Amino acid sequence: MHDVGSLSRTEDGVPGASAPSARQTETRRAAHRRSRRASIALALSRLEREHVALLMAICELEGPPGAQDTTPRALREALLLMLREDLRQTQHALHLAARGEYGACEQCRKPFTSRQLELRPTITRCPVCDMRARRASTVD
Repeated sequence: MHDVGSLSRTEDGVPGASAPSARQTETRRAAHRRSRRASIALALSRLEREHVALLMAICELEGPPGAQDTTPRALREALLLMLREDLRQTQHALHLAARGEYGACEQCRKPFTSRQLELRPTITRCPVCDMRARRASTVD
């Protein structure tokens, strides 16, 4: 039988495993930083590929229609609008990356999760700040 006084306590005072040492904590932090850098590098790589693909798609749609192209003019114009907006967002994210500010909300500076960067590499604002900006733009 264990003596209750001999059990170590966690930070919140609950009996259990001992608190991690400073070395373990620093090792975990270093691993987290490496993982974060890898996530950002992966998202930036994807962002750069998307940038090139968008430029190529826009050039193709803006060029003279080929003999095989039967895309109606209105559809081409609608696609160009969407692609240009995607390109604008991609270039903005790349601009933030060039300044070393990619991977965190440009307004509140809260870092994005790896999953957020994976799903949407063009993300530059967290959902809360994005909603605030959208509301502010509809009020103006």
